[in-house]
Order: sequence, then C-alpha cells, then structure tokens
Amino acid sequence: MRDDATAVPSGGSKRKKIAFAALGVLVVAGVGVAVFLPDEEPALSIPARVCGEAVPTAHVKSLLPEKGEAFEEGSVFFTAGTAGGTGKCELSGGGRSLAIKYSRIQDPAYDQERVRSEAAKPGNTRLSLGPAEGYIGGYGASLFVGCPYAGGRKDLLAVSVAVGGISKITDSAMQVRVSALTADVARGVARDVVGCEGAADLPDSAPKIG
Repeated sequence: MRDDATAVPSGGSKRKKIAFAALGVLVVAGVGVAVFLPDEEPALSIPARVCGEAVPTAHVKSLLPEKGEAFEEGSVFFTAGTAGGTGKCELSGGGRSLAIKYSRIQDPAYDQERVRSEAAKPGNTRLSLGPAEGYIGGYGASLFVGCPYAGGRKDLLAVSVAVGGISKITDSAMQVRVSALTADVARGVARDVVGCEGAADLPDSAPKIG
C-alpha cells in the first residue's frame, strides 16, 4: 500500500512557502521603488545678483552644487552708501559655502609689490585683473585694487573669496571658477560699494592666472 502522507504538504510548509513568496514580492517592489523613485533633492534657486546686488551669480552658480540644501545669503556692508572699512557676504547651498569679503588696507607698506611677493610664495598662484593683482591659494583667491583715499593716502581694496566644503584648490578648472568670481567681486565692490577711483581701470574680461 502506498503511503501518500509525504505527497501532501503540511500546514506549516504551506505557510512557509507563502511567507517566502511574500518576501520575494516585497524585495522586488523595493528594487522597483529604488529604480523608479525620482530624485527628491531640490534644485538650488539662486537670484541673478547677490551681496546687496553688487555681485552677479553666474560664477557663484559654477561653484555651488546644482541641487541640495536650499540657497542662503547673508551680507553686511555690501550696499552702496553703507560701505565701511570692511564687509562680508556669506552664501551657501547644496552643502557648500562661499565666504566673500572686502577690506580697505590703510598700511602704506602693504602695496602691490607686497602683494606680488605673497603671490610668489609656495602654494600660491599669481592672479591679475588689469592693474589689480592677487593670488589663488589654499581654499580661495584674493585681488587687491588701488583705492586712493582723501589726503593722498594710497589704500588698497582687498577682496577675497573662500570656498568651504572642498579640499584645497589645486586643479585648474576650480582655479578658473574661483578667480572669475573673485574678479566679479572686485569689480562690484570697487565700482558700486566702495567707489574706488581705480575701479574704472578694471576690465570686464576674465582675470589672468599665472
């Protein structure tokens, strides 16, 4: 006589098969969600001008990620008529930040010759924008614009851009982007914020590197 007991699955076996089948459906569904779920990171919304509208944002956008944490801006003394000896503008978005600053250097010993010596130091790369000189080094770039003051004082206007959330600036593409923004800041601050006499000599072209 044939024993058919082994041919009929037990209740426990049926439950195990159903559980494994359900698990398989969940795994497949999970993969489907991972594949078809759209990227939920929002695109950064950056205005046409920042820093009291003194700085255009074409090169700001080139230095910040396209998506991620929302764009934020904070600035002090970056509006025409409110300029003091120093000013700063901080921009952030997508996990990266930009620190933009300017200051009027009143020390007569700190002239363009001193700037050239700084540019020649190891790790720095010379930068120029017409008569303005400076350098790229570390995490950013600086330019120094002639900005004479009343009484014959030959001040320099120093502007700088530092990039946060990156390693030191060494590759040429990043050097081009950060120097282009530094040039925008130099033109905007010298012309519209501080009103330096030397601003008229700053070209609208890209700065020269090296």
